[in-house]
Amino acid sequence: MSAVLEQHIDHSDIDTTAPVVVVGTGPVGIHFVEELLKHSPDTPVVIYGNEPWEPYNRVRLAGLMTGEVNFASIQNPLKLKDNHRVVQHHNCEIVAIDRHNKRVHDRLGNTQVYSRLVLATGSKPHIPNIEGIEKPGIFTFRNLDDAQQLVARRARSRYAVVLGGGLLGLEAARGLQKHNTHVIVIEHATRLMAQQMDNEAAELLREHMLSRDIQIVLGDSVKRVIGQDRISAVELRSGRSISCDTMVVATGIHPNLELARKAGIAVGRGIRVDDRMQTSDSNICAIGECAEHRDRIYGLVAPGLEQAGVAAHCISGGASQYSGSLAATRLKVVGVSVFSAGRTGERDAISHLRTITWRSYDSTRYRKLLLQRNRLVGVVAFGQWDENNRVLETVQHTRYIWPWQYLRFANSGNLWTEQDAASVTEWPASAVVCQCTGVKHGTLSRAIRNGHCNMDALCAETGASSVCGSCKPLLAELLGAKTVEPEKGSGTLLWTGITALLASLIMLIAPAIPFADSVQVGIPWDRLWRDELIKQVTGFGLLGVVVLVSLISLRKRVQRVSFGNFANWRLVHVLLGTLAVATLITHTGLRLGYHLNLYLMLSFIGLLLVGAIASGVIGLQHAMPAGMARKTREISLWMHIILLWPLPALLGFHVLKTYWF
Repeated sequence: MSAVLEQHIDHSDIDTTAPVVVVGTGPVGIHFVEELLKHSPDTPVVIYGNEPWEPYNRVRLAGLMTGEVNFASIQNPLKLKDNHRVVQHHNCEIVAIDRHNKRVHDRLGNTQVYSRLVLATGSKPHIPNIEGIEKPGIFTFRNLDDAQQLVARRARSRYAVVLGGGLLGLEAARGLQKHNTHVIVIEHATRLMAQQMDNEAAELLREHMLSRDIQIVLGDSVKRVIGQDRISAVELRSGRSISCDTMVVATGIHPNLELARKAGIAVGRGIRVDDRMQTSDSNICAIGECAEHRDRIYGLVAPGLEQAGVAAHCISGGASQYSGSLAATRLKVVGVSVFSAGRTGERDAISHLRTITWRSYDSTRYRKLLLQRNRLVGVVAFGQWDENNRVLETVQHTRYIWPWQYLRFANSGNLWTEQDAASVTEWPASAVVCQCTGVKHGTLSRAIRNGHCNMDALCAETGASSVCGSCKPLLAELLGAKTVEPEKGSGTLLWTGITALLASLIMLIAPAIPFADSVQVGIPWDRLWRDELIKQVTGFGLLGVVVLVSLISLRKRVQRVSFGNFANWRLVHVLLGTLAVATLITHTGLRLGYHLNLYLMLSFIGLLLVGAIASGVIGLQHAMPAGMARKTREISLWMHIILLWPLPALLGFHVLKTYWF
């Protein structure tokens, strides 16, 4: 990556109408331009950046420090077509906004008119009020310049202090340690990553940092920087002194408000915006870390990208609205995965929520679920968790957690079985696959259908995996998705299921077949229910069918009973189930009976209903969404088991009653 010098470009010959002007070339500003051009490709755009670099991904700066990635891999250039109408200005700071004349002024004295102005000015590091904080040897860690200075510095540094135990502070500590520098992290809170982790997860993270020879000081802060010409030590508020030749300040951020404030735009902690991302000036929008929406500022990339999408759609004539974002962190911190989403901190009022925790025997993994009325509203995890993506989608939609999922989580730390784990191919279209850029399953599926069938093409088209790259396994799974083949005998399964379903419903709602009102009828059909011998034959015939179905179920459920082909036995099972329906109608004449007989009939009909549904779903599953098919089969299986339990006792009492009386 090379620095880009500002060049004044006369674009009067490009377009006579005022362009959309974007201030900020971070990921959010770049994403806004790309989204705007998707909705309105002929819109002229002028974008300004105040750094001497082409656009890049800040999320990967820690990897740049450690040498895991190079300059080329963090680049984030605009994806433009050949006939675009976009002008880019780098190393060119906007210093003033003339709202009356709808113009912006850059630091070179040039002006640019705008039809709409979008502020994506981001944020700057928070510098605490510490005596001596201005001394040489003290750095921040926020942009590419900071990262380059720290890369150059770490070869000479032997003792470094990192002020701040959040994500940036811990990543800076890892980067500084590259050349055996002795690193100490100082955090004023009582735990690391206090905004994302709970006490147990933070303690595991602290132990992990110590195992990497990074020392941690909690519940303390720097009072004074000691040194003549440059930093030589820091004095803590506890009175302790720590020798160091380098200090990195990573104590949070402040939104860049100066440009908006000078222009008379309403600001609070950030630039205040409504649900359309408009500021107090309807011709000016604000997005990303500089924006304050409903009294909240998001310090993460993903919410800013969502805001960029809403602003782009609104400016191009749409009616999108932004209702806020789910706070989610899913990153690797010093080589270990940490994950949090939803309501996890004190400000989220979690004291009344139900919590369920799991910890591995070796204490390398920890997980906590937070539930409100049995719906998942928050999660904290330390260590690798293959269910991260599905858990995040569950939190986003506050989905219900079933009792058997509680038991499974308490025993294994997972909410789903390996067989039940939903492939990304089965996710709903609204589910977010790439959390960094907010790309949804539906967007990726459409791109694949339109011919973007390899990783590079899919990423270039949708922007997925362009930030941290953690969703690449999911993209690979989408690209390798295969069509589900029909089950053997699917047609028979489907029509048998439909037949059994209709027959079961008839038994529930149809009136009983009447007895003959005269002995003169040609065919005495009512002998089926009057003649005791026939009643016994049909009754024991029904019992025999039930026993056969039960024996066949052994082949379906018990691996040791492995004679024959499973698919063939399944067909026999559903055919016998249909025979059971016919036999039951013959035996009862559609009479449900009373008391014990009523309970027995309802148990039979319930079993037949759920069996019919399962059979139909198996026959149709190749044409259904896989997740829906799997869930329906799972529910029908559990209902089948629940309804089966009372059947032997009810049958036994029925036979005993019949012969006793």
